[in-house]
Amino acid sequence: MKFELVDRQGYIPDLNYGSAGKELACFVPADYPFEQLSYSNGEGEVRIDGHTWHFFFTQEGVGIKLIDGVVSLKEAEKMLQAIKTHIWGENHQQVQIFIAGITPK
Repeated sequence: MKFELVDRQGYIPDLNYGSAGKELACFVPADYPFEQLSYSNGEGEVRIDGHTWHFFFTQEGVGIKLIDGVVSLKEAEKMLQAIKTHIWGENHQQVQIFIAGITPK
């Protein structure tokens, strides 16, 4: 499952990366304990509640991909809303959530 958080104006706030080994704290809300698995050039993977997520930048916003594990759409939406608020703040009406992917042939 792959998602994108995109601001209609193309705005991504400056992110404050965490300390060494926790750089991706800029993507993960405080109420989601995580273990950082990898980090390179502003992106990487974290484990949250037994699931592996990859955070990265897209041309239009922030990409989030579920690498390992299964979550319901409702669980994913709750987490994405929390990430959206964490990155863009409480007033984030211009930010949209997209399910991204390639349609099978």
